[in-house]
Amino acid sequence: MSEKPRLIGIILCERVLQDVLRRDAVSCVNIYNGITAQSFPAVVPLVYAFAQISGSSQGFEYQFRILDEKGQPIAESPPAKVDPLPSQFMTHKIISAFSGLAFDHEGTYEIVLFVSGEALGALPFQVLVMPGAQPSQEAGRRQEANA
Repeated sequence: MSEKPRLIGIILCERVLQDVLRRDAVSCVNIYNGITAQSFPAVVPLVYAFAQISGSSQGFEYQFRILDEKGQPIAESPPAKVDPLPSQFMTHKIISAFSGLAFDHEGTYEIVLFVSGEALGALPFQVLVMPGAQPSQEAGRRQEANA
């Protein structure tokens, strides 16, 4: 079994369901490719980060961070500890919730998974204005300034 966990995948979704009897059975509902908003700033009431990583013979601590296109954090989950798994064929399924997640503008963001203080992997995603929606006044001013 590996000493250092290996990332299998990260997703953003609306809801994560975990079976009461089989804790390793997890369902992710409404998986996001990106986020659309009617205007900015936009607030997403609740979004979940879910990652699956390989089993490890040692426990570790993890944290998710959501970064803007400049690499600045806009949100982070509280650090959480994970116990080692009894078998190398099992995987860790880690979950964090972000409530009231605010985006000031359109752009490419990424959710980064940190394990024991090191970035293990990331999932880029876009936040866009909904087609047909009116852009915010600030976006209108930016477009006028660029004209």
